[in-house]
Amino acid sequence: MEKNKTKLMTIVSVLLVTGFLVTSLAAYFVSRASLRSEIADNSRPLTGDNIYSEIQRDLLRPVFISNLMAADTFLRDWVLQGEQDETQIRKYLKEIQTRYDTFTSFFVSDRTNTYYHGDGILKKISPTESRDRWYYRVKNMQTEYELNIDPDMANKDTMTIFVNYRVYDYKQNYIGATGVGLTVSAVKSLIGKYQQKYDRQIYIIDKAGDVKLAGTSFTKTVRNVFKEGHLTDYAQTIIAGGESSFSHHTGSDTIHVNARFIPEFGWYLIVEQAENKATRQIFTTLLMNLAICLVVTAVVLVLVSLTIKAYQNRIETLRGIVPICSFCKQIRDDQGYWNQVEAYVSKHTDATFSHGVCPVCKEKHYSKFLKKTEKG
Repeated sequence: MEKNKTKLMTIVSVLLVTGFLVTSLAAYFVSRASLRSEIADNSRPLTGDNIYSEIQRDLLRPVFISNLMAADTFLRDWVLQGEQDETQIRKYLKEIQTRYDTFTSFFVSDRTNTYYHGDGILKKISPTESRDRWYYRVKNMQTEYELNIDPDMANKDTMTIFVNYRVYDYKQNYIGATGVGLTVSAVKSLIGKYQQKYDRQIYIIDKAGDVKLAGTSFTKTVRNVFKEGHLTDYAQTIIAGGESSFSHHTGSDTIHVNARFIPEFGWYLIVEQAENKATRQIFTTLLMNLAICLVVTAVVLVLVSLTIKAYQNRIETLRGIVPICSFCKQIRDDQGYWNQVEAYVSKHTDATFSHGVCPVCKEKHYSKFLKKTEKG
């Protein structure tokens, strides 16, 4: 009996655990696949679009300001009139810096090689000076402007993102370069705000893979993601088109990547989403389901065990020595009371009785009545 009980408990346990486990795992893998599809088809491109729009709004603002400065009639007239009053250009650049909340504003004259900024004349530029090479690059470039990261001499060599814009006179002759600057730390703080808002890793690279801008959470030892980072195999994919999306594995995690070219900067915006963060809630649900499975299995096994024990006690009662009267056939129970056989058996089993008369008793007790009936 004990062997059968153990066997039954084992079968019930296996069935319950297997059923719960298969159901929970199936729900987990289906949910994870659905989430992956949602990230790839909707969340990843939509988030990339949103971040791209915000970066355009915030980082293109200094480009627009520099464009306005390059087209400003005051600036061009002042240069064409011989740059006679230094206070006028100083006041102009200071007003630009204050009104538009830029870190710096500047103008470099091609006629006098003078570097003007909001506090006055900074220096005379020279083609032999390494820190002035940017100006001669701007002078000879084909595009209207460029973005460049350099230390700002006017502000204790603070790393600054400069928008260098070419300035022309009214006959389209080149007369100098103007623009504004934003501190790298301010832009990093801006990217950090995007990362916190969208819960993504965000950084900006150039065509060579060099990291130009990144938030504080970005690995500082990685300077080039095509050479040192995890995008080595995707360099051509990123720089080939305007926008690309792909997924790759790093250790135990899957990273979903959206890359987009920012034509105004000539740089690439990279937005990464780690899958483990998104699936953590699903995995937590799986663990909760498995815990509930164990609790339910334990409860069911306890109930089965108690039920088997109750039936086992009844069976064992009838299988033991049962005191019975030799004459009236009443049975004595554990409390010392005598019971009819019917009452005792009904109490200790699920059996019920239906009364009748056996042939022997029929002959013994009803023989006279039966004979009369036969003659009758």
